[in-house]
Amino acid sequence: MQKEIRQALTVCPQELQRAVEALPEATQRRMEELRLRIGREAAVTIGEREAPLAVNVRPEWVESILASATGHAVYSAQEMLKNGFVTLRGGHRLGICGTAVYQNGTLSTLKDISSLNLRIARELKGIGNRAADWLWTRPRSTLIIGPPGRGKTTLLRDLIFQLSQRFSHRVCVADERMELAAVVDGIPQFDLGPKTDVLSGVKKARAVEMLLRTMNTQWIALDEITSEEDVNAMVRASYCGVRFLATAHAETPSELRQRPIYRSMVEAGVFENLIVILPDRTLQLERMISLD
Repeated sequence: MQKEIRQALTVCPQELQRAVEALPEATQRRMEELRLRIGREAAVTIGEREAPLAVNVRPEWVESILASATGHAVYSAQEMLKNGFVTLRGGHRLGICGTAVYQNGTLSTLKDISSLNLRIARELKGIGNRAADWLWTRPRSTLIIGPPGRGKTTLLRDLIFQLSQRFSHRVCVADERMELAAVVDGIPQFDLGPKTDVLSGVKKARAVEMLLRTMNTQWIALDEITSEEDVNAMVRASYCGVRFLATAHAETPSELRQRPIYRSMVEAGVFENLIVILPDRTLQLERMISLD
């Protein structure tokens, strides 16, 4: 079994670990997630497909996994349930579904947990070599696009590492959902390079403002641009000379320009470089074309 899978499964009961170990080696290598739904058959995801395991998920398994993931700490459990996920050592991520509990209009926790999603983190160094070489000749704000599951976050991590390690650029990471660096106890679980600083758990728009004011950074990296607030913060920061390295959900440049949020970003000229991850995971590198 791969070390990444073995490490992620340490929070799981032995019976569940054995079920994964029984999978063919080829399936284990391609495994991305372990899906656990109470009363249903456990499954692993490979791309867009789910492969079933020969075990049904029991309620006590979910309770055990949650306790192990939080180190049996009540405060950590409350924060985890409120956020809907917990970051594990090694950068693995446990997603949680259940019933929301609100207090004074604010989500305070989840109860009646019904399913978990254990996402396997793999650090793939060198996958962005060609794109990094291109950025050396065109060190300008760069947007990575592709549909979900195509590897945008993995590529983004490698480019952050290369900017910091190879090019000695100062990079700050706005890690709102604690997925890019996966900081645990102050230590990033992914190697993002020696000149990289990470701000975790702060909404991206606010994080951009904080990093710009305090960290004297050359690049700001952020994953998944999703709101007008994100775009507006980047527009303001771009006037200050900082460069951005970011991702967005779009399969093609034309789809990017058709979506209202991304359209305004293109019109503002925040990004000059565009990296498209194609279906075969190869990279298409091009200049961002402004809208008429």
